[in-house]
Amino acid sequence: MPANASTIRASRGLELTLERLNHNVVELALPAVAENLLASMVFFADALLIGWLRDDHALAAVGLSGTFMNIFQAIFQALSVSATAMVAQLCGARDEERAARVAAQAVSLSFVVALAVSVLFWALAPALLGLMGASAETRRQGALYMRLVLLTSFAGYPMTVLNGIMRGSGDTRTPMRVTAIMNVWNIVAAAALIFGPGPLPALGIAGAGVATASARLLGGILALLALYRGRTLLHIRPRQFLRWDGAIVRAIVRMSLPTAGEAAVRQTGSLLFMRIVASLGDVALAAHQIALNIESLSFMPGAGMGVAGTTLVGQSLGAGKRDLARKSVGRVVTFAAAIMGGVGVLFALCGPAIASLFGGTPEVVAAAGAAIRIGALEQLPLAVMMTLSGCMRGAGDMKSPMIATMVGVMLFRVPVVYLFAVTLGWGLNGVWLGTAVDFVGRMVVLYLLYRRGTWQQARI
Repeated sequence: MPANASTIRASRGLELTLERLNHNVVELALPAVAENLLASMVFFADALLIGWLRDDHALAAVGLSGTFMNIFQAIFQALSVSATAMVAQLCGARDEERAARVAAQAVSLSFVVALAVSVLFWALAPALLGLMGASAETRRQGALYMRLVLLTSFAGYPMTVLNGIMRGSGDTRTPMRVTAIMNVWNIVAAAALIFGPGPLPALGIAGAGVATASARLLGGILALLALYRGRTLLHIRPRQFLRWDGAIVRAIVRMSLPTAGEAAVRQTGSLLFMRIVASLGDVALAAHQIALNIESLSFMPGAGMGVAGTTLVGQSLGAGKRDLARKSVGRVVTFAAAIMGGVGVLFALCGPAIASLFGGTPEVVAAAGAAIRIGALEQLPLAVMMTLSGCMRGAGDMKSPMIATMVGVMLFRVPVVYLFAVTLGWGLNGVWLGTAVDFVGRMVVLYLLYRRGTWQQARI
């Protein structure tokens, strides 16, 4: 590889000017929205296809297993956030060589952690599902599905870090392409293995697990090859993967700790939250899973704008352009609020019709439709919350999002949901109303922390 290859790649990156701000936001956000949409479609497709089996136990099993898989995913999201912010600021400062070293160490660390997580939670799968109060059949199917997906998690989870590295360098297109290929494979394989057309056996939930496991393996391999072969804005050489740099690893871990702490609080709240939902019965649990999968699609504009904010704020601060960093925050928040506000209107008007696409039992579809309509209330606060979090992390401020999450979970998520759903007897509607209160509370806390301006003084 030529010595100036990194510089050549960097020249194809972002032009950090106010005149190019809207273009940069769109260029970064659109592929990120598509990537997040496609990534969520992996488990979404499983739930959609399983729903047509008309088996509430199978649908509830996918939902509970997905909850735990998201908990495991949070570990790698913390590593990804740190790697993204560090790579973004180093690319903004045009220190591509150090950016590549940071990327290599983050990838190596993620593989080690993925192996440990997979082994640990393979053994714990049945016990974890039992803690959620699921029925015996739901536990059996959920453990089978979870273990099948964990088989390839040594590659599936590091893909989160690999994609984050590419986004930090300003390349959101390659992660989108990788995720698109992974998603197409998953849908085709899941449809074939779940229902068994022609000579293929119908494997049901096991087919969904095999399809998802193979898709995640494919995605991890493709993302790694993209960085290894220099097909993205950064190129990692083989020796950089193999050489352990303790100083960089410690910096990545140190930056990851607040995000990991935030994830731990968030996921603990989610477990207690799901325990409340599970106590309402399998119909409520299946309906909640349908509504949650549908609403997860609405997160995509906020997630995409958050990615754009992380990269733009990180690279702008790395280049010493603080005013551009501040303007980037306002721009991505405005765009996200406009798009997600429109989604909220759609949910309010068409919630039951959207829920009916999942083909569940009439009771499940009716409950899911009502929940989706309530979810319309969450769209604006989610837009602000997701974009502000992304921007502040790009600056290296991992603590403010953590504080907002802690306040939300401890003051709103668990106690308010329990009050509405159980104490007042509002059932699944109470769960979703309590969630809306939670997101509004987090948005307010995060906005107040943003207004203090300490995020601009954060250092990586």
